[in-house]
Amino acid sequence: MPRIAEESIQRVAETCDIVEVIGSYFPLKRAGTSYRAICPFHKEKTPSFHVNPQRQTFHCFGCGAGGNVFRFVMDYEHIDFPSAVRRLAQRAGVPIVEEAGGPEDDRRADLRKRLLGMHADAAAWFHHHLLKTPAAQVARDYLKSRGINGEIAKSWQLGFAPDSWDALLYFLKEKRYSTEEIAQSGLVSSREDESGESDGHFYARFRGRVMFPIYSDYGEVIGFSGRVLDAEAKTAKYVNSPETPLFIKGKVLYGLHKTKRALIEAGSAIVCEGQIDLISAYESGVQNVIAPQGTAFTPDQARLLRRFVESVTLCFDSDRAGQEAVTRSLPALLDCGMDVRVARLPAGEDPDSMIRKLGAGAFQTAIGGALNYFDHALERMAESGAMLDPAKITAAARKLGPFVAMISDPVLRESTARKICSRIGITEAAFSSHMKNAPASQSTPEASPEATVARPREMAEGVRMLARLSLASPDIRAWLKGQTTPPLRELGEGGDILEKIVFASQDIENPASRAVFTAQLNASEEATINTLDLDRLPENPMDLVRSGWVGLASHSLVAKREATKIRLREAGLGLEDQIRLQGLIAELSKQILDLQSCLSDG
Repeated sequence: MPRIAEESIQRVAETCDIVEVIGSYFPLKRAGTSYRAICPFHKEKTPSFHVNPQRQTFHCFGCGAGGNVFRFVMDYEHIDFPSAVRRLAQRAGVPIVEEAGGPEDDRRADLRKRLLGMHADAAAWFHHHLLKTPAAQVARDYLKSRGINGEIAKSWQLGFAPDSWDALLYFLKEKRYSTEEIAQSGLVSSREDESGESDGHFYARFRGRVMFPIYSDYGEVIGFSGRVLDAEAKTAKYVNSPETPLFIKGKVLYGLHKTKRALIEAGSAIVCEGQIDLISAYESGVQNVIAPQGTAFTPDQARLLRRFVESVTLCFDSDRAGQEAVTRSLPALLDCGMDVRVARLPAGEDPDSMIRKLGAGAFQTAIGGALNYFDHALERMAESGAMLDPAKITAAARKLGPFVAMISDPVLRESTARKICSRIGITEAAFSSHMKNAPASQSTPEASPEATVARPREMAEGVRMLARLSLASPDIRAWLKGQTTPPLRELGEGGDILEKIVFASQDIENPASRAVFTAQLNASEEATINTLDLDRLPENPMDLVRSGWVGLASHSLVAKREATKIRLREAGLGLEDQIRLQGLIAELSKQILDLQSCLSDG
């Protein structure tokens, strides 16, 4: 990927206030001169995540996560540093200057940029057809029947894909997109030859459908979902984009780019099955809504949603397929520590139809009456008469037990198990036998946020003092640069980090410049620097630095001299090596005496 110019990084760091940026992801509460929140990187009940507006840093005293605004976006969004800079730059309206990278990096970056442009162009093309072409009247009539007027269609950039095999291809080629780029976009399909390879003949994937652009949570069109308009058509009701360099179905939540602020404010999410359900709810004023790309949550989608909310209300259809989707969603949601509730709508209704018939108030009442999943499951059992059938009671215990085992809070887990046992009439001992094997949430290596957060490295106390004072003073850095014997990296544990601080090219006492500097470090080094206290500095820092450096340097040289003496006593050492080692011992002894005289002179 092309290298972002340092001046651009500096400008982004200066423009993006860390309190404002983090506060756009989840609520921060003022605590004296700083802000705090529940840490998004590990499970906790008491806030230990602090944001310092003066230093423009964050730090969690629980898990050790910390750094500047770039590090937060990298860890929270699971993206690399260049992507974090670009995202923050787009947010702040700061232009980015990029320098040339390697050929392969350049190729990937250029492809992504071209695919994003192609999807934006395709979305505009579909949207134009919906609003302007006679052939799209059937689509306009369908949307009108679902309560979606022109303003709503414009707000969500809904579109219509003409019933043509090649109209979109001609349009994209007129826009100067190459055949290779079009092939990788997911907007086209191709026939396969006998070997299973594409024969190179492409046709539009979406034809004769209402088009719903799928956005990243940052507002970029990355894919599409197309709904068929002919109820008698022998084809899938919905067709989604395939996985591409832009779009991975199991990692995207539809509508999140519009609804995340409402999700944060509500602290909970209403999960709808489809795009129209979500749009209808959002436009009626119920805006803390999202929809998975599919009928059940994946672990990636659950972790993405957990960034914004602590509880979810599943609003799936009440038929068998909808209830199976609820069950399939549970492992991923419970594994993230979320409270899962299930809403019950009137028979035959979905959020869209209910809102159009009865109004948003009735829908909100239904959401307000949503039961915790386990209460919901027990209620359905009672209604079906399953409570009177020993075989069905056994089946229920076998189904619910593993889910109860996934509840992270031990008090809630125990009380839930006790409630279930009381309702279905079995002993807690019998039920506990079904709690031993929690269902797999199909977690990926990224499943645990803690696993992605680098912890601070250990630093020798004297080295920590030098690093702390060096961060705050260019004079101290200048003085330490001149102390070359021994090298700073050899002063003790963390000496390599001290050396990077001292030889930093930026004026790192400025928070924005420090952000540029720490961006060049690895995550554990950045976390280590973030633990250095710059708020309470001593009155005589240079004196402390001189004496501290002399002590560390002397200890390092003495250790090196003793190690050399041990080597000198090794059996079979040649005369030439003996002379060399004796000379080294003499030189080290002289350096130690010089250091001690420097300290006494000072």
